[in-house]
Amino acid sequence: MNRNGIIYTVVFTFVTAFFFVFFLSLANNATISLVEENKIVSIQKSVLRSIGKLPAEDSQVSAAYSAEFDTIPEPGDVIATTLDGEEIVIRYFSGSGLWGTITGVLALDSGLNRIIGLDIISHNETPGLGGRIDEEWFKNQFAGEKIGDKGITVVKGTGSSDDDPDNSAVDGVTGASLTSKSMETIVNREIASQRTEGGSR
Repeated sequence: MNRNGIIYTVVFTFVTAFFFVFFLSLANNATISLVEENKIVSIQKSVLRSIGKLPAEDSQVSAAYSAEFDTIPEPGDVIATTLDGEEIVIRYFSGSGLWGTITGVLALDSGLNRIIGLDIISHNETPGLGGRIDEEWFKNQFAGEKIGDKGITVVKGTGSSDDDPDNSAVDGVTGASLTSKSMETIVNREIASQRTEGGSR
């Protein structure tokens, strides 16, 4: 076959593409269960972290989660548990960030007076800028924060966290005002939804 001919080129391209697609398909099928398992563990860790019950070892996560909850939530789900004898609710949220969907969990006390905790499961925000919403300093600001009449305000980032749990405000990420505003919108939407759903029960 003439290696400079169009038939050779077409056949070579087809065989090469088939080879790579075939082995990529095999790799995908071989790892799909592991990927799903890792996704479940990631959700479990975020839920436990939001209520301050994340174990030190990853090998203990599933057992710790099963001790508190019966099901794995999906975005939009609300699950309940008790913390130090008090009923709390955990909302699995999904909302729009600057570059894509932000998913996470928000734990609230039953009276909707304070946030118990917040954790980010996944996002597509810019690394080093909006992507800093999954850093501990940002998430830790929400733990114990008082919920005002209008919810929580994410103020313009000053480069340090807000340590006042009674001002209904947290510090945004410096240089990522749109992502910070997205987090404010998401958190307040979840609080408003809980107020509506809780009042209708």
